Amino acid sequence: MKSIGVYQNWGLGDLVMTVPVLAELRRLHPEARIVLMVHGRPQGELLAASPLVDEILQIPQSYKDVRQILFFARLRAKHLDAVFVGTRVAPLVAFMLRVVSGVRVVVGDGNRHGFLYTVQNRVRPGVHRVERMLETLALWTGIRVDRPVFPLPISDEDRRSAAAVLAAKGLAGRRYVAHHPGSSRGRGNEKRLPPTLVREVIAALAERDPDLRHVLLFGPADQELREQFEPLPPQAVALTGLRLGETEAVLAGAAAFVGSDSALGHIAAALGVPTVTAVGPSNPAETRPWGASTRVVLSREDLACRPCWFTPLHGNCPHRGRCMTEITPDQIVDALLDALSTKAADAETRGSPPSRSD
Repeated sequence: MKSIGVYQNWGLGDLVMTVPVLAELRRLHPEARIVLMVHGRPQGELLAASPLVDEILQIPQSYKDVRQILFFARLRAKHLDAVFVGTRVAPLVAFMLRVVSGVRVVVGDGNRHGFLYTVQNRVRPGVHRVERMLETLALWTGIRVDRPVFPLPISDEDRRSAAAVLAAKGLAGRRYVAHHPGSSRGRGNEKRLPPTLVREVIAALAERDPDLRHVLLFGPADQELREQFEPLPPQAVALTGLRLGETEAVLAGAAAFVGSDSALGHIAAALGVPTVTAVGPSNPAETRPWGASTRVVLSREDLACRPCWFTPLHGNCPHRGRCMTEITPDQIVDALLDALSTKAADAETRGSPPSRSD
């Protein structure tokens, strides 16, 4: 096979969950040209230096945009032998790939319009997306992947830059927990961690380990949230304006990560960092960060409407976001300690740090 496309038009976390597919395609076809199609600049940045891909194309946002048609028309010049579709897409995408782009083999899932796919799997909400995509890939290749790998590149420049930023904040050589309370997806802020909860978690961890420091990460979509953390807890520093690669380097150096259901949790887990994710409206069975030392925390209240993602209730919560606001600090602290103990036990068993595929 000479040229393979991977179409992933969702968010940054979704792209992280697609990395095992890219890794397996590269393993099976080391000489193939792999073209990754993503919908945003951060997604392109994540794998820009990765040996898993040879070219990254940006997909226009709206299906109604004439640029969509031009995108698929220009894709024909890439002479792709096959395209793996990494997320549920509108039937129009599969149609455009087959008819406009001239791709002979289209592999994906979506439960509808199977005639548009050469190989099609079914979406099952109880199956994690990493497992499902690898299952879909196996239907095509005939080879099953039992241990997903997540090789995310971090440049030496970004590592040095991140180290300088941490040193400037007095964190050189210090153990720290990285926190990301924000989330850029959704119609509102349904997935964000309440600032009071983050403060209480930091205070609880400070009682257990006064030397532990905390790094609050705020991305471009979190700037108004940043203001709600003033003044910062004495054990915490805030980092804003980092490049994605610098953020990855900060995460890679963290003792643990605590955050909302967002891309940084997926990146931290892919880097082998013990990760705790507070989940409200989304489905953790399908989209939690992958790994043995990752934990998901849900509010103790049994809400029949949860998860509301992909339902009419999403963005129209009748409970004022209780699935997030009722999560308690002890839940997160207990989950974090459990994740850390799993990481330590795994490292002792292996005799070396856990691999990124955990």
